[in-house]
Amino acid sequence: MHRIILILLIALVFLYSGYRYKRLTPEQKKKAIKLVLIMLGGSLLGYLVLTGRLNWLIAAIGALIPLLPRVVRFMIGVAPTLLPFLRRYQQNKHSNMRTRYIQLQMNILTGELQGNVLKGRFAGQSIQSLSKEQLLELLKECRQDDQESTALLIAYLNRMHPGWARGADDQHSYTPHDSDMDLQEARDILGVTESSSKEDVIKAHKRLMQKMHPDRGGSDYLAQQINRARDKVLDSMA
Repeated sequence: MHRIILILLIALVFLYSGYRYKRLTPEQKKKAIKLVLIMLGGSLLGYLVLTGRLNWLIAAIGALIPLLPRVVRFMIGVAPTLLPFLRRYQQNKHSNMRTRYIQLQMNILTGELQGNVLKGRFAGQSIQSLSKEQLLELLKECRQDDQESTALLIAYLNRMHPGWARGADDQHSYTPHDSDMDLQEARDILGVTESSSKEDVIKAHKRLMQKMHPDRGGSDYLAQQINRARDKVLDSMA
């Protein structure tokens, strides 16, 4: 009887957790997953300590220590081959977009968005620390003053707060005036450097489009900027 009650309680906890998880923003979901993994790891370690089964783990680690010199020599040997890949990984790790009001950075590998407010009543604050209501206040400021900032902030809201527009017809159809993009801005968007090859640029563009395509939680504006950045950088290499 006690086991049945325990199983039912666990099932209710999982159902409620699943319900709450679906209501989280993508950023909150990632934090929740990290927290669950840490809690599971801590629980497993505690279980091993309490049941006296930690000794075999310590013994296994001890047995691996003599192998460390071989591992170090192996890594030194393959370092020349890995370094070019690591350089590309570092330079293609982040994409940066900047307007008068907002500086937005995206982790190309995870799709995580973060950034800072550069102008207005929320200047100096990180954009991810603002509530949805505060972001909408910032959007009002941008609408009155800067179209590029408006488009970028709408893209952020669409990504982090799905359904924020509440059916308003003009929220998603807003189109900023086209503006010139300089070469450094294009490189920042793609996350590449002056020394990057055409192959690096094409790969960076592909990774970004995989994260920011409108069908994958991105927006037409972000896709347009990424495509323009690719064309700008590749034209400079011609």
